[in-house]
Amino acid sequence: MRVFCAALAHETNSFSPVPTNRASFAQTVLIRPGDPKMGDPVRFMGVDTIREGSRSAGCELVMSTIAFAQPSAPTVRVDFERLRDEILDDLRAGVAEGALDMVFLILHGAMMAEGYDDCEGDLLAQVRPIVGPDCAIGVLLDLHCNITDAMLDNASIIMACREYPHVDFEERGAELFDQIHAVARGECKPTTAQFRIPMLSMFHTPREPMRSLVDRAQACEGAHGVDVSLTSGEGGVNNTVMQVSLAHGFPWSDFAGAGASVIVTTNDDPERAAALAEQLGHEFFALREQGTEAMLTIDEALDAAAALLEVTPGGTVVMSDGSDNAGGGAASDSTFLIRACLDRGLTDVAVALLWDPVAVDMAFAAGEGAFLDMRIGGKTGPLSGDPLDLKVKVLKLTEGKKHQLWSANQLVHLGRTVLLESDGMQVVVNDLRQQPMHPSAFLEAGCDPWSKRLVIVKSSQHFYANFEPQAAGVIYCDAPGSMNGNVFERPYQHITRPIWPLDDVQL
Repeated sequence: MRVFCAALAHETNSFSPVPTNRASFAQTVLIRPGDPKMGDPVRFMGVDTIREGSRSAGCELVMSTIAFAQPSAPTVRVDFERLRDEILDDLRAGVAEGALDMVFLILHGAMMAEGYDDCEGDLLAQVRPIVGPDCAIGVLLDLHCNITDAMLDNASIIMACREYPHVDFEERGAELFDQIHAVARGECKPTTAQFRIPMLSMFHTPREPMRSLVDRAQACEGAHGVDVSLTSGEGGVNNTVMQVSLAHGFPWSDFAGAGASVIVTTNDDPERAAALAEQLGHEFFALREQGTEAMLTIDEALDAAAALLEVTPGGTVVMSDGSDNAGGGAASDSTFLIRACLDRGLTDVAVALLWDPVAVDMAFAAGEGAFLDMRIGGKTGPLSGDPLDLKVKVLKLTEGKKHQLWSANQLVHLGRTVLLESDGMQVVVNDLRQQPMHPSAFLEAGCDPWSKRLVIVKSSQHFYANFEPQAAGVIYCDAPGSMNGNVFERPYQHITRPIWPLDDVQL
């Protein structure tokens, strides 16, 4: 069998101040056929599990573009069209060499570009006519996806990861390969139903009540989704459910299709798919209030940290500055929380990652050990706060370092990093915008986070998997910023109303 695989993923924040173009992808991952890097591991969003599945199954693999960019504003139109058309041209070339049995697209589900509200739907609508109606098309998405009709109409199976933090992309990629392979062999006939939920919010899966809902959705699936009998929550026997995806939606997408949904794929049982999607959709909607993580103001968060530190001598409290999370489209250069710590005279504090290429240039010019009067942060706009004018010491300069994502085989470049110290606070500043998902983001820059009493991470939730086990406590701070949790302050213009929590909604 012949398999085609491509990846084009960007989580678009309609309100982000950071522009997105082709260079934005090149800074993270942009690999084209013929590039020597195409043979390197790409352990991100399940790409390698598709490649490994193809090899294990003895399939001929045709690789196209692998492209990821840090979340930011809608992609410049010409650059999206070029990336899309490169994939489509590779697909046509692959078809010209012989029929394709399977197509795997690693997408996000919340990508927008200038003139395109639904980049994934646009791509899939052009892929399907090229490969024909019988080709099995599998799509792997981020959990924070907005599922549209154009996506559903042109894919055989759409599958989202289950967890937030997204620690299960490789597992879900393997499941998707097994299922699409079964479709291509004619062993099953996927039928998918979607239940839309008018809801915009963020839900953390490690804790209740989301943990039980995710486990329940997973229990509805068979082993790899094929020919396994399970007892459903309704008391009946279910041997047809191939996959269930709880699509949380992306609350910073300003377009008509934004919002949560449940999609269920069955083996030739559309009625079962529709019934289960609706049932789980109502369960998801019912926990909307208690499933949302409590967020604290800056003062409340710092007070809570102080209280925790009093009862945990020697421990380290980890605080999320999620409103400035580069992983959701923020600039990662806000100063609100840092300034509050300085105003309180807090010491023994570490912060990462503050994006400030100008400060990095100055520190590298001065060298390690230098003392400088430096202006850091607050450069992108009002949602980044005012710059901080500090007397700093340059403790450490690094280049070429990588930090870990969720597992040891998932590494990403940090760019150039600078470890600055001012008034007892250490700040890791870098020139490649990203969120710290693992303590190695601090360690590789020369800062041991566990030697500090308070560690501030500019990340909403992806940090949790690797920081929480060693932390004395985790606190979520809702400071001002591009990803502030106050949905009522976002200048939506295009979302479909009514939608919770902006409106009183009943399903």
